[in-house]
Amino acid sequence: MSGRNKTIVVGLSSLPGGGKDYIADILVADYGFYKVSPGDITRELLRQASKSVTMTREVQEQLTKNLIKKYGQNYLMELCYRKIRKSKKQRIVIPGLRYASDVNFYREHFDGAFTNIFIYASKKTRYSRLTARDREDAPSSYAEFNRQDEAQEKRYNLQKTKEVSDYGVYNDHKNKRQIRSELEKILEKLS
Repeated sequence: MSGRNKTIVVGLSSLPGGGKDYIADILVADYGFYKVSPGDITRELLRQASKSVTMTREVQEQLTKNLIKKYGQNYLMELCYRKIRKSKKQRIVIPGLRYASDVNFYREHFDGAFTNIFIYASKKTRYSRLTARDREDAPSSYAEFNRQDEAQEKRYNLQKTKEVSDYGVYNDHKNKRQIRSELEKILEKLS
């Protein structure tokens, strides 16, 4: 792959369980990307605020809402951006861009070096992945998963995020080799 010294910033969007972190981890392990996650930053802020808080999706979303209300729509994106700039890395992956405005924020700040990939996976696959996680925010039932899914779609207007994304990748029962092949095609276009 050419262009190893060119700055490349890849955002990843999907509904929960779509495989954002899985794909980000492939980019880190196989292509030398540096991972900066808004979700990780949110969870760290929660841990700093309270040692006893249960890390549910609702608690994380409430913190995000509060931060946006207090500091503005792009606050978490600004925190990620500062971390990226401080790292001085040239190959960055940002899993967890939800709003179309998140995507547009990085397009503006990385002037042609930013690309967003929307990751698709079936409901069945995503539910299976979420319940297999060892995280406090996993749904306790399929009905809860559906409620969370609808709330996510509505809250973040993910249809708009899909529309502003540059690429789509299907991550439904694909093996690492298949995903890697799709990522290589995208990365070749970016190099």
